Amino acid sequence: MTMIEVAVEARRGTAIGVSRLLEASRYFLASLAALTLDATLLWFSVTNLALPAWVAGALAYFAGLVLIYSLSVRWVFARRTVTDARSEFMIFAALGLVGMALNSGTLYVATSAGLALPLAKGISAAIGFVANFFTRKAILFTQRAS
Repeated sequence: MTMIEVAVEARRGTAIGVSRLLEASRYFLASLAALTLDATLLWFSVTNLALPAWVAGALAYFAGLVLIYSLSVRWVFARRTVTDARSEFMIFAALGLVGMALNSGTLYVATSAGLALPLAKGISAAIGFVANFFTRKAILFTQRAS
């Protein structure tokens, strides 16, 4: 490999790193928007519509899922692997459920170990964010080699 080829590859790597950082930053903001929608709908549905928390929670979670998906395909990620939007959403949702299970498991382990709930939630949210971002990026939003 010549020095020019090495320089081109290094520059390409930097561009990929910046692109990934931009996507991660946007995904973080999109996640905050989805979490805000989820929490607001949960609170509103329980306090004003008298829905049971588990029903309100499921509806609110789904609304947040639709928002994070919409933002992901329109604003966060530049490339899409799956061409059929319904299939893409189903995979996106399934990965979100895996993230939710990871979140619940982390909360269980952390609180069982004696951590305060807010600290446990912070840890589980961070782990869930990283897991969701990287699995969704790898499976749904990465250009496949030809």
